[in-house]
Amino acid sequence: MRFIVAFAALCAGLFLAACSGHGDYTPPVFQGEITLVAQEVPPDDVIIPLSLKIQVADYELAKHEPPHGTFIGMYIARDTTAISITAFENAIGINHALFAYTMALGDNYPLLWVLECLSAQKIPFITVLPPENGYLYDVELLHELALSAGRFNVPLFIHLYPIKVGHNFSPPEHISFFRTAHTIFAQYAPNVALVWGFDTEKLGVSAYFYPGGDVADWIHMTIYNNISIDGTFRDFFAYIDFFYYMYQHKAPLAISTAVSHYTIETNTYFTRTAADKILHIYEGLQEYPRIRAVLYRNYSDLAGSGNKYVINTTDVIRAAYVRAVSDSHFINLAPKSSVREQQMSTKQLRSLFRAMMRDSYFYIPLRALIYDICFPYLEHLEGMETIINGEIFFSMADINGVSGMDFFVDLERRVLVLK
Repeated sequence: MRFIVAFAALCAGLFLAACSGHGDYTPPVFQGEITLVAQEVPPDDVIIPLSLKIQVADYELAKHEPPHGTFIGMYIARDTTAISITAFENAIGINHALFAYTMALGDNYPLLWVLECLSAQKIPFITVLPPENGYLYDVELLHELALSAGRFNVPLFIHLYPIKVGHNFSPPEHISFFRTAHTIFAQYAPNVALVWGFDTEKLGVSAYFYPGGDVADWIHMTIYNNISIDGTFRDFFAYIDFFYYMYQHKAPLAISTAVSHYTIETNTYFTRTAADKILHIYEGLQEYPRIRAVLYRNYSDLAGSGNKYVINTTDVIRAAYVRAVSDSHFINLAPKSSVREQQMSTKQLRSLFRAMMRDSYFYIPLRALIYDICFPYLEHLEGMETIINGEIFFSMADINGVSGMDFFVDLERRVLVLK
């Protein structure tokens, strides 16, 4: 079976930035065609699909990015049952590395809350919304915020002007304002990691507002899991996949989420369903290595969406949450040191495409070699192709032979990691 692969047509869509850590790279267009002579795999062979990840060496960690694992965080500012950070954590029985707060630009800086975070050894994560009155892009107010945030030279996240429904941001002005903020914070508050983000409802248009990898230290998305009248949830990971594959190459990722166990629409509690959803979310997020922080929004929103998201008033949900975040993958203690120098590490990217295992041999799809790796030795693989389920694959033995690229496999989790 012969396949003609025109590379100019393949380097498009979401994957234009796949070969760049900064997201500003355009892959070179291959001039010409490669003829691939492939052997079809017999249909009775046992084929096992594997999640494919790519390990990148010599990666410079972003500001406040952990070398491994994922920070867990909590938002309790609207939770009337939470007296303090320490009291809340004692009540639910688990620590968190991050605690979140929301303010508007021009509001008084929450100094006492920041000091409470520092006293409890938490990293503050402050979402800054536009002012309710006044000029939307007030640079003087940015200066004031930066001076306050840089006062103690301790790690701090500023989630600036997330794209939300009802916020009529202009993409050029939003990008310019964010880039101006980066300049100001670099001068007056270098301890701050600037977070750019949006709500799920704005995911589809988010790229229009992206200010660039040189100014956005982290990228964040908020996703609520509201229970429907029939007691079901929307597909959480469908949204996570879209978010993840669009932005994993650009910066470490963070999400804020909440799971409803009650809706005013039916006046019904779905306690067990919500508990299972929490377990499902936190277990699944471990398969997304570029998601480095997950914050839970713990409050009731009966006047707004009509949902309750609190985890600390119901034993079943509280126990499910504690169990979910107790996995060793999650980091529940903030680093003890102050702002550190930039460090080198490795990072793992998750491929949209799957590897395959057949008779103890491992195969990588052509599309992953093009989109995820920009593999420079494809010409040397000519004549070594294998067709599995109608798709072109190459064996890891052949890939290693022409490039030296190595791999390891976790068969229990069904993951293959290229390195």
